[in-house]
Amino acid sequence: MNRDDEVAVRALLARAADDLPAGGVPAQTLLVAGERVVRRQRRLAVAAVAAVAAVVLLGSAAVLGGPGAPSTPGDGGAPTPDRSAATATPSRPAATPSRSIADLGGPVTTQGEAPTVAPARFEPTRRSFRLGWVPPGAIHQVSRTGAAIQSAEANVPDPLVPGGPVEPGPMMGIAGSVTVRTGARGVDIFSPQRGSGLTGQVPSPETPGAPVAPVDGHPAYLHTDPEQTLLSWQYAPGGWVSVTVRSLERPEEVARRVVAGLTWQDERVTVPFRSFDVPPGATLIGVELSTWEGRWLNANANYLVSGPTGDEGNRADLAIGVSNGMYDGNGSDLGGSSTRVDGRIGAAVDGPKGLGAYRVAQVPGCRDCVAEVSTESSAALKAVGGRSGALRLAAAIRLVANPTDPTTWRPL
Repeated sequence: MNRDDEVAVRALLARAADDLPAGGVPAQTLLVAGERVVRRQRRLAVAAVAAVAAVVLLGSAAVLGGPGAPSTPGDGGAPTPDRSAATATPSRPAATPSRSIADLGGPVTTQGEAPTVAPARFEPTRRSFRLGWVPPGAIHQVSRTGAAIQSAEANVPDPLVPGGPVEPGPMMGIAGSVTVRTGARGVDIFSPQRGSGLTGQVPSPETPGAPVAPVDGHPAYLHTDPEQTLLSWQYAPGGWVSVTVRSLERPEEVARRVVAGLTWQDERVTVPFRSFDVPPGATLIGVELSTWEGRWLNANANYLVSGPTGDEGNRADLAIGVSNGMYDGNGSDLGGSSTRVDGRIGAAVDGPKGLGAYRVAQVPGCRDCVAEVSTESSAALKAVGGRSGALRLAAAIRLVANPTDPTTWRPL
């Protein structure tokens, strides 16, 4: 999403919240919900605005008494004949016209040992690949693990206000981005970037674009539309990789350079905070880590509390973590908070159906760090003990001895 989209979304939320009658859903609740939408969908402006509109409408429904809910390795091996396009492929929009291999350069090879077998599920505590080359200016990077999909993205930030600073924040502007996704066996990696947010569907036999030069000796495909360029291939039977490029010049070239720098590995994920008491019934489903100019910016452990219903994929309803310089001022980023937890500045926002954000600033050993517990279901909010329990949990989080040194981080 570019800066105009970000500002428009924020303005829409603020304006809609101002229009709500007294005694309804708190304005800040809508703003927090909107921030969450933007963080997740910021590169799909239309989808983000639709989700924001849904949050606003649901807030209005709550005021009027109507129904509503708010609604992040393998063993090497030579290519084999069964790793072809004939295997099941996720559904796609209509393929773009075929273009010659010469237009995109020759075959490209990834680094390390590409998997020959796609796992039935990924281990959320391990990372299976990392990025090498990224576009110039991509100083904001995010890696996510999960059972169904693992991903890494590199973003070129954009100032939210013309002429303003380029800086991290909950409503960070993005001028361009590259996202790499790998899917477990049979997982549709394409739907999330098309806006559905769902994973785990049985793919259809439709090819994901026009044939182009192979990757690691496997057939590769290119899809383009006004929003993105997408290069994809099967890394193993039933397992797909996609590289999505948005709002960057020469996107096909960018995609292939990213592929050439992609390195397969089996790495244990670590975080800059110490262990904490996991709420009852919470299952770790992924870890998200973001960096800004090489230093860690945000680290979250994502949990599922409400139990699977068949369409969550990598979706969590409870996130626990720490940010490092993400928020301005006193760290709450909610403006004039009077909440105090153990003498530290805190902020609590309660929304409908268990939606909530609970932050405690001034994490010991890091003045600019803020611990946060986010809930997205009634089950998650109950598991952490409601508002007071969520604030106590956030206040109890501590960093490792030297959080600026990743070699000292701990595994989950």
